[in-house]
Amino acid sequence: MRLSVFPSRRTRAALASAAVAALLLAACGGDDNDSGNGNGTPAVTAPTLVGRAVLPAATFASGPQSGRYVTGDLNGQTAPFASQPVQGFSAVLRNPDGSFMVMADNGYGSLENSADFNLRVYTVAPAFKTAAGGAGSVAVRSFIELKDPNKHVKFAIANQFTSERVLTGADFDIESMQRGSDGTLWFGDEFGPFLLHTDANGVLLEAPIPLPDFENAGKEIRSPQNPFNEEATPVRIMNAVRAHAFAHGGTRAPVFAPYYVQLKYDVNGVKSSPDAHYARGGNPQPGLVPAVSDTLDVASVKAAGYSVVTWTVNDSARMTELLKAGVNGIISDRPDLLYAAVAAFDANGDGKAGDYLTADGLIDAARFDAQGHRGARDLRPENTLPAMEAALDNLMTTLETDVGITADGVAVLKHDPYIESVKCRRADGAPYGTADEVLIKNLTAAQIQSTYICDKLFRGPSQRNDLALSPVSAAVAAGKGYASPYVVPRAQDVFDLVSAYVAYYSTGAGQGHPQAAQRVKNAQAVRFNLETKLNPRSDKDGKGNVYKDRTVGAEPMADTLAGVISAAGMAQRADIQSFDFRTLLRVQEKFPAIRTVYLFGDFPIYGDAANSDDGTNMQDEAGANTPWMAGLYWPYRATVTSNPMRARRSGGFEGMAISPDGNKLYPLLELPLAGHDGKTLLISEFDIATRRYTGVQYKYRLDDKGTNIGDFILFNASEGIVIERDGSQGDLNGFKKLFQVTLGKPGDYVAKSELANLMALRDPSGISAGGAPGDVALGDPFGMPFNTIEDVLVLDATTLLVIDDNNFPFSVGRHVGSKMPDDSEFIQIRLPRALNLGG
Repeated sequence: MRLSVFPSRRTRAALASAAVAALLLAACGGDDNDSGNGNGTPAVTAPTLVGRAVLPAATFASGPQSGRYVTGDLNGQTAPFASQPVQGFSAVLRNPDGSFMVMADNGYGSLENSADFNLRVYTVAPAFKTAAGGAGSVAVRSFIELKDPNKHVKFAIANQFTSERVLTGADFDIESMQRGSDGTLWFGDEFGPFLLHTDANGVLLEAPIPLPDFENAGKEIRSPQNPFNEEATPVRIMNAVRAHAFAHGGTRAPVFAPYYVQLKYDVNGVKSSPDAHYARGGNPQPGLVPAVSDTLDVASVKAAGYSVVTWTVNDSARMTELLKAGVNGIISDRPDLLYAAVAAFDANGDGKAGDYLTADGLIDAARFDAQGHRGARDLRPENTLPAMEAALDNLMTTLETDVGITADGVAVLKHDPYIESVKCRRADGAPYGTADEVLIKNLTAAQIQSTYICDKLFRGPSQRNDLALSPVSAAVAAGKGYASPYVVPRAQDVFDLVSAYVAYYSTGAGQGHPQAAQRVKNAQAVRFNLETKLNPRSDKDGKGNVYKDRTVGAEPMADTLAGVISAAGMAQRADIQSFDFRTLLRVQEKFPAIRTVYLFGDFPIYGDAANSDDGTNMQDEAGANTPWMAGLYWPYRATVTSNPMRARRSGGFEGMAISPDGNKLYPLLELPLAGHDGKTLLISEFDIATRRYTGVQYKYRLDDKGTNIGDFILFNASEGIVIERDGSQGDLNGFKKLFQVTLGKPGDYVAKSELANLMALRDPSGISAGGAPGDVALGDPFGMPFNTIEDVLVLDATTLLVIDDNNFPFSVGRHVGSKMPDDSEFIQIRLPRALNLGG
């Protein structure tokens, strides 16, 4: 396959022939000197650098754009990158021809920023610089990509809706790799932690294999990024729908719109409560697994590139708390209170309010989205023209409303699938109660507007229906021949109302109003957020009532509403939101210019029928995985309450050895488990033939200076090598060492002894000499002052290959003076004592 790689093509061509020869020498220790240990390698008295090759940091291979979601200090690099960076090598295997397979890890360091980094294994050919010469370069030959076309992965992945389903760094954080005796590949992942099994071309062969928690029967070891917990699921779902939108021509990321009591945050002096939801946490309900409520992490979702607009918040104190928590928008029944909270907010902590306001007192929509829920539900009867006018009067940046479709295919404003008797009355004065309610889909728009007036007050003392408060609505209704401004409006009527509102305050009767200029400017830019009201549970409610097909289907609902928006020229100003993701995917496919908003919520069905709700999407009627998310998996009520996260973030399978006979894998956790002491790591034995963990485990104790491990291999049935390190970079006193380990009795600590100090390797031949100004740890002694060193391979009894994970573009361990990103360095180390490769 074509590779677009730095160094230049001319440079690579010049080095190609040298690369193969150098690799053949590498298998024999890196040179052709037959003196010394009797195996073709010269004797040394201390671990010594005998070969070095460098793959520049800015090396790219063909593929889609990458790095769109990377933020922070990029050390002089500019993201996004036009193609895929060849970086982050966390495992290495040797090929029969002397080349190497090197595995790139999850990409940019987190689930949140790596959705466009494809998981790959590259074939590379280093041309080592040795005492005898050599280019010191690395040629990138080809790559395979990990993919799941057969849908073994149950949870949502970034490329969910594609045929190949290429896996990305937002799906798995692969950190270790081994080749089975059948030629298939095994990968150790940190997000699960999981074992992944692919064929030789990277195609997943079976579902990810979790690690049992042998200390807690029936449980798995899970990390905070485990996809079978609710806490780690929102970003995965949003990644899938964003990729779908972009694949169909969309240019704006979908919006994440959760119920506010399910948000998780701990920032700026405010912290969410794990039992805030009435049916979760501290208030469990019959028939439902207790679950924490704060599962939707604001910081995580924002870091992944999504706006967080939460609903429905009517308390001023809670509005201020959520502003501090960093949400991007709030939907409220009280736009008057929301405007006041935004105006009073001190975002930068300098003691001055109004940081989210423009110079003319409007809410800066680029910084915060203030949405009037159903217009202004607590000020006027909801989803009516007067409610929309009240939201405009209070300078909301967005008018939020609900849409149903009539029998004649007209989009009208209504929250419920029927004309609700608590909100509406008959225009002719005839009785209209619950038993009389009719479905919107069974009446034409004209029938609805001529029969019902929805001006009932039931939302408390702040809700009013005085027409004197709604002069623009009254004029629009009269112009359309409506019996009242409180008839059920059409979606088009809202667009017409805004135009009339601008005219009223710019050239009409309202131009003398004290806020006329503000109102005009705000209305000229106001946005619209229109919700498709397919009730997700369309068949029955919590009381057992059957409502088969209460609304039109997902496709006609989406097509009708999007058609109105497009015809009105409002595609750039109007969003379509829903709890039923089928409609949103349809909009992305057919109307890509319209942004989509994904609503998340859990008003569950449970035994207490009087309090059950049937309007949100995290649970289906049976309490199983919801079908309302268009096949995107949601692990309902699997939270930290029932599924604790014992593995730490970035604490999964960093290293993984394979037994010499190819029968067993030995994945090693990078960090200690919760409940264990801070220096003990677990090695677990996995039987490849049975696809089961055997229950055999070994313990590895970190050095006093060590904080984690980088790799683990076996060179005989019981002995191996572990890379151990601290988190330093650019520090000549950093801790980076190779330890020889011996597996003993199951359950015991492995024996370990220092094999090589990677910060103090001899370089008497000056192999590492040179470098850029300000580079550190070159010369004699030579060091690897990198944040992460994650690859070790035995080339022969006295020669090792070690490679750093350069974390492009973030790590700066070598180029301290220039602050340039680390390169991928391949080094050969000669040992003073031969390893027992046949033991």
